[in-house]
Amino acid sequence: MTHTHALSTSSESSFLHIAAIKTNSKTLLRLMGLGLVTGKDIEVLRNRKGDIVLGNGNSRISLGRSIAEKIMVHEASQ
Repeated sequence: MTHTHALSTSSESSFLHIAAIKTNSKTLLRLMGLGLVTGKDIEVLRNRKGDIVLGNGNSRISLGRSIAEKIMVHEASQ
Protein backbone atom coordinates (compact mmCIF):
# COMPACT_ATOMS: atom_id res chain seq x y z
CA MET A 1 0.00 0.00 0.00
CA THR A 2 1.23 3.48 -0.87
CA HIS A 3 1.84 6.00 1.92
CA THR A 4 -0.02 9.26 1.22
CA HIS A 5 1.12 12.51 2.84
CA ALA A 6 0.76 16.27 2.43
CA LEU A 7 2.87 17.92 -0.27
CA SER A 8 4.15 20.39 2.34
CA THR A 9 6.04 17.57 4.11
CA SER A 10 7.81 16.30 0.97
CA SER A 11 11.55 16.55 0.57
CA GLU A 12 13.34 18.34 -2.25
CA SER A 13 14.06 16.33 -5.41
CA SER A 14 11.08 14.03 -4.73
CA PHE A 15 9.06 12.73 -7.66
CA LEU A 16 5.44 12.56 -6.54
CA HIS A 17 1.98 11.60 -7.75
CA ILE A 18 -0.98 13.77 -6.74
CA ALA A 19 -3.46 11.44 -5.01
CA ALA A 20 -6.05 14.00 -3.84
CA ILE A 21 -6.64 17.72 -3.43
CA LYS A 22 -8.64 18.62 -0.33
CA THR A 23 -9.64 22.25 -0.75
CA ASN A 24 -12.57 24.45 -1.70
CA SER A 25 -13.76 24.65 -5.29
CA LYS A 26 -12.30 28.13 -5.92
CA THR A 27 -8.78 27.02 -4.96
CA LEU A 28 -9.24 23.72 -6.80
CA LEU A 29 -10.08 25.60 -10.01
CA ARG A 30 -6.94 27.75 -9.63
CA LEU A 31 -4.79 24.66 -9.11
CA MET A 32 -6.37 23.01 -12.14
CA GLY A 33 -5.49 26.10 -14.17
CA LEU A 34 -1.85 25.58 -13.13
CA GLY A 35 -2.02 21.95 -14.26
CA LEU A 36 -2.09 20.52 -10.74
CA VAL A 37 -4.79 17.85 -10.83
CA THR A 38 -5.35 14.45 -9.26
CA GLY A 39 -3.29 11.88 -11.13
CA LYS A 40 -0.52 14.28 -12.18
CA ASP A 41 3.17 13.52 -11.51
CA ILE A 42 5.26 16.42 -10.16
CA GLU A 43 8.75 17.07 -8.81
CA VAL A 44 9.55 19.06 -5.66
CA LEU A 45 12.35 21.46 -6.62
CA ARG A 46 12.43 23.47 -3.39
CA ASN A 47 10.74 23.07 -0.02
CA ARG A 48 11.97 25.50 2.56
CA LYS A 49 10.27 27.44 5.34
CA GLY A 50 8.13 29.52 2.99
CA ASP A 51 6.94 28.49 -0.44
CA ILE A 52 7.25 25.20 -2.25
CA VAL A 53 8.48 25.19 -5.86
CA LEU A 54 7.29 22.37 -8.10
CA GLY A 55 8.35 21.19 -11.51
CA ASN A 56 5.36 20.38 -13.69
CA GLY A 57 6.73 19.41 -17.09
CA ASN A 58 8.57 22.49 -18.38
CA SER A 59 6.76 24.78 -15.93
CA ARG A 60 7.79 25.90 -12.46
CA ILE A 61 5.03 26.54 -9.92
CA SER A 62 5.39 28.19 -6.53
CA LEU A 63 2.78 27.36 -3.88
CA GLY A 64 2.27 28.70 -0.40
CA ARG A 65 2.58 26.24 2.47
CA SER A 66 -1.13 26.45 3.39
CA ILE A 67 -2.18 25.27 -0.08
CA ALA A 68 0.55 22.60 -0.19
CA GLU A 69 -0.88 21.13 3.03
CA LYS A 70 -4.13 20.40 1.19
CA ILE A 71 -2.49 18.46 -1.67
CA MET A 72 -2.06 14.78 -0.82
CA VAL A 73 0.74 12.94 -2.65
CA HIS A 74 2.67 9.69 -2.71
CA GLU A 75 5.91 8.58 -4.35
CA ALA A 76 5.57 8.33 -8.14
CA SER A 77 6.42 5.05 -9.83
CA GLN A 78 9.33 5.64 -12.14
